[in-house]
Amino acid sequence: MAKLSNFRIVLSLTILLILSSIGYPYILPPTQIIEFMAKRFATIKTLKIIQLTKIKDLDQEEEKVFGEIIYLRSPALYRSEIAGQPAKRLIIHKGTKTLRIIDSMITSEGESQDPLYRFLMLAQGPKRLLERLKAVGINLDRASLTRFEDRIAYLIGDKEEGAPKLLVDKDRFLPLLLQYGNVVFHFSDYRELKRQTWYPYKIVYSFNGAIIEEYNVKDITVNRSIDLSLFDIPLISSQFGKRGPKPDKQ
Repeated sequence: MAKLSNFRIVLSLTILLILSSIGYPYILPPTQIIEFMAKRFATIKTLKIIQLTKIKDLDQEEEKVFGEIIYLRSPALYRSEIAGQPAKRLIIHKGTKTLRIIDSMITSEGESQDPLYRFLMLAQGPKRLLERLKAVGINLDRASLTRFEDRIAYLIGDKEEGAPKLLVDKDRFLPLLLQYGNVVFHFSDYRELKRQTWYPYKIVYSFNGAIIEEYNVKDITVNRSIDLSLFDIPLISSQFGKRGPKPDKQ
């Protein structure tokens, strides 16, 4: 019996040595990956982003390009507006509520359209991020390695095509892709805002496999004071008395 036990120990050690020699990769658990990713953006409390936004319709026939201003405040305040013409397109998210105004008409009010993809790159507690990723259906019990474009990435979630997932750069712990439901957000062109703090200067939003919106950053202001009234949904909705039909998509 002792000989059998010794044999099993030797066999186990041999297998470990073989795996080490062939470079069998160690994969971090999802919770640790998210923790490292959160640390990358821990110093970003507020953001003001000026970007060029390109919108295509679902038929990919028409295209609009305009300047847009994004305001973000940790942990979950968001506002986007067309530069100089907020009534043309204004979206505010606060807590569990979203206000959407298009051409001076309120097209949705109260229903949550959480811009989670923006909050990934804002100061967040790892636990909060995990809860939000779980809420959109990402399997937080699975992590694997994959290649995305020219990078090696951690894939959090199920590997199957169409399954909710988050891809995180293996070396820099920066989000590369977020997918859930019918939407995909692709983050690229990361640039250093300050020491060890990076932000994607290009984000592509796809719906049902078609690119719907592209955002290209022109300027970013970090950690400047942002007036909380910019996110006051009751106050802002009272300024727009018209109600319109709900949009077909986010």
